[in-house]
Amino acid sequence: MQKNVYVTRPYFPPIEKYFNYIQGAYDNESLTNNGPLVQELTEKLKGKLGVNHLLLVSNGTVALQIAYRLKELANKNVITTPYTFAATSTALAWQGANPTLANINKNSWNIEPNEVEKLLKNQQGNAIVAVNLFGQPCDLDALELLAQKYNVPLIYDSAHALLSTYKGKSIYEYGDIHCISFHATKLFHTIEGGAMVFKDEADYLLAKKLINFGIAEDGIIEQAGINGKLSEIHAAMGLCVFDDLPALVLERKELIAYYHELLGNTVTYQSDRFPHETQPIYMPVQFSCESQALQVEEALNTQGYYPRRYFMPQHYQFLSNAQTSIINDCSLLANKTLCLPLMNNMKKATVNNICEIILKVLRK
Repeated sequence: MQKNVYVTRPYFPPIEKYFNYIQGAYDNESLTNNGPLVQELTEKLKGKLGVNHLLLVSNGTVALQIAYRLKELANKNVITTPYTFAATSTALAWQGANPTLANINKNSWNIEPNEVEKLLKNQQGNAIVAVNLFGQPCDLDALELLAQKYNVPLIYDSAHALLSTYKGKSIYEYGDIHCISFHATKLFHTIEGGAMVFKDEADYLLAKKLINFGIAEDGIIEQAGINGKLSEIHAAMGLCVFDDLPALVLERKELIAYYHELLGNTVTYQSDRFPHETQPIYMPVQFSCESQALQVEEALNTQGYYPRRYFMPQHYQFLSNAQTSIINDCSLLANKTLCLPLMNNMKKATVNNICEIILKVLRK
């Protein structure tokens, strides 16, 4: 009997390797507070991404909260996208900021720079929080120019985009801060965890204090911080997954290519006009209408396959009622988009079965 296949599944490295790293934590008698494993993973990620200032944190939402605190966004209007995981905006609200929605590009599904500028021109935004949705980079050049022109902070929720590139360059060359998730469902994970990448060293050094209760190296509590540190046990998992990352990326790219081969132009894919490399983390496809997406979802569910509609902006009821029109407009796209199952150790036969079911529904 076939097991249910969900939209994703965490990657489990060999348990013996994980235990070896855990043994190292025991041998070092260190479980937290920037231990040797956290330091090792930090340096490996800095080398992989080609960045100078990277800070590991307890999760991606904490990364966002720290970024918003660093840029002093409380009581300010912050321009962001309605098409994202709720944490992008709930973390803003949690920090006392006012999420101000800009509409999305209908092809890339990312925030539309022209819509951002309309808000900036009308003095309705004091900062920009853009999301590299499903790993696909935003129009980074356009957003960078807007941030400079209007002299506002530019923060990226890059939860899905650890390895993505833009016009042949690192996405980390753009913006002030990138916030990344290392949740278990991500391509690279530490079970729970995240990271922040900073353009400026001053932001990095302050964030380093904020995730440790605001305590400076001399023990003086200089800031009102929180506990946002990553543990050695989580870093151990990250080190295991890091070693396997090239093979994991290749495997997922092959599965995505196979989906494209089988589905062809019967569905619409996320796209943009500039060259980019999207981290192979999700397999989002858009159908002609919501009813068609629901029919596909139901047909797949009956056969034990469980795609998911990421994300549902109309559910974000904490957002201002004044922004209902943008939420509804975005939902017209979001509600007809499904993320199909994609994970490591997934067989091509599974992709074939999923695509056969989808094509059967579409031919009706």
